[in-house]
Amino acid sequence: MIWPRLLGTHDRMIRLFALLLALSVAAPVLAQGLSAEAIAKQNQAIAIRVQQQLMSCWIVPPGEEDQRLALDIAFFGDGRLDGEAMLAPESAKAASKRGVLTDSILAAVDRCVPFEGLEALGADAEERFSVTIYFQS
Repeated sequence: MIWPRLLGTHDRMIRLFALLLALSVAAPVLAQGLSAEAIAKQNQAIAIRVQQQLMSCWIVPPGEEDQRLALDIAFFGDGRLDGEAMLAPESAKAASKRGVLTDSILAAVDRCVPFEGLEALGADAEERFSVTIYFQS
C-alpha cells in the first residue's frame, strides 16, 4: 500500500506502526476458509480497530512527549483480553525510565477493554489475536 506523500511524518509513522501491528496479528488461517490475502486484510482491519480504540483511550501525561513504547497484547475476537497486556521486550529499558508513561498506557488498556466491533470485521468470538501496539507520544 502506498501512502500519499502529503501526509506529515507523524501520520506516516502511525500508518507504518499500524501496518507492522497488523502483520504481527496471529489468527488461525484455515479455520476461516479465506485466502491468505483475505486473512491478512481481515487481521489488519482488526489490529487497526484495536489500535484506534487504545489511542482514543490514551491520555499522554504532561512531560512525556516524543516518547515511544510498545505494548504486547493478546485478545479474543469478542474483545476481551487473554491475559495481561505487557510492555514489549524492546520497550523494557525505556519503560523503566518512564513509569508515568507506562502507567498511562496500561490505564488506556483498562479503559478500552473489551474492544468493540471486532466480530463485525470477521473475528470469531473465541479466536485469539496477538498484536504489538506502538504508543508514540
